[in-house]
Amino acid sequence: MPADVAPLPAGIYCPVITFFDDSAAQALDLKLHEQHCEMLAAAGCHGVVVMGSTGEAVTLSREERKQLVRGAKAAVSRAALPNSPGLIIAGTVGAQSTQQAIELAVDAAAEGADYILVLPPSYYPGPMTNDALQGFFEDVADASPIPLIIYSYPAVSGGINMDTDLLGALARHPRIVGIKHTDHDVGKIARLAAQDFGSPFTVLGGATDYILGTLAYGGEGAITGMANVAPRVCVEIFNLYNAGKHAEALKYASVVSRAEWSLGRGGILGTKWAVTYANGYPEKSALARKPLPLCPEAAKAYVRSECEGVLALEKELAKAAGVNGV
Repeated sequence: MPADVAPLPAGIYCPVITFFDDSAAQALDLKLHEQHCEMLAAAGCHGVVVMGSTGEAVTLSREERKQLVRGAKAAVSRAALPNSPGLIIAGTVGAQSTQQAIELAVDAAAEGADYILVLPPSYYPGPMTNDALQGFFEDVADASPIPLIIYSYPAVSGGINMDTDLLGALARHPRIVGIKHTDHDVGKIARLAAQDFGSPFTVLGGATDYILGTLAYGGEGAITGMANVAPRVCVEIFNLYNAGKHAEALKYASVVSRAEWSLGRGGILGTKWAVTYANGYPEKSALARKPLPLCPEAAKAYVRSECEGVLALEKELAKAAGVNGV
């Protein structure tokens, strides 16, 4: 591995939502963005992902992306715990050309990001053969100032589902350091985690409802939107499992799984509302960028009821950590 390429540490990473104000322009609420990132770092998350799918990256301008990375870097630097690396991962979600992906990677690095998270281009899915996809990821990795993490998420990538052979070939590239599996394919996780690629390659799940499966098969954590809602619970599952306390980890994981299902059913609208509700943020903080509508009242009620258990656990852990206001 080149000297300038840092391996991606194992852990729990939170893909943060993006907060907008309620003006006609729906400008970024950077104050709440920093407050939220600071809270996540203080809760023990190993890093945050900005401009991911949960962060509505496809709605953001180039300048807004820079502002979000800059704000996250400042916030996490203030609050990261001694045993947490406090890393910033920048999504290049929605980049449809190699040139654009490199441009966004350069911007992210200049603002302090440590890694980029890259989806396959998918507007023209037909020509995206394994050879084309391998060329895209390797070209971006070669040109990016910071290491690359593969983002496998067929649901937002025109159905492109990168197979184990392609992912294994990419894992051998010295500047490609890991993968986020939002394909939710534990078999792929197992196959990749079992291989030696000649340099560190970190395999992360894309949710916490199968975090124990990820860890049991040799994966090393998750990038999970649930950490916006219950960061301490997510980190506790990771820590308990790695301490060999598997039965205790399962108790937490079972509660998380129920809550995560409700976020998945609610989509981005339900997720944003859940984050607002869980953290006591103003109601307007749940606004998604137009033309996305408001979260339906029925979805709010469903998410609230299904997240009751995980929020109780989060409150217990916060109290045990001496956090005020819980």
